[in-house]
Amino acid sequence: MMPSDPNECMKLLQSMNESIKAMMDSGDILDFGEYCDGSGGYAVGQGDDITDLYVSLMQWWPYVEFDAKPVLTIDQVIRSTKALAEMKGR
Repeated sequence: MMPSDPNECMKLLQSMNESIKAMMDSGDILDFGEYCDGSGGYAVGQGDDITDLYVSLMQWWPYVEFDAKPVLTIDQVIRSTKALAEMKGR
C-alpha cells in the first residue's frame, strides 16, 4: 500500500527509515536488515509481552506485512524440555 506518486513514496520510505534508525538507537530494535531487492527483510527485538509486540507491529500497518516469530532462549528450551520429559515420564 505504498503511495503511487514516486515523490510521496520516497518521502514515506525515508520517514520509515528514520523511524527504524531511531528505534535501533533507543534499543527497541536490536537488529534490522532489508533484502537488496526491497522484497522484505527482518527486525529483531526483545520483550516478554505479546501485547507490546502487537502494538509495535501495528505502528507500521498497512505499509509492512509481518511474520512475527517469538523465539526462546536456550535456557527456556532446556527448562521446557525438562518439564515435557517429566510430564511424559509420569
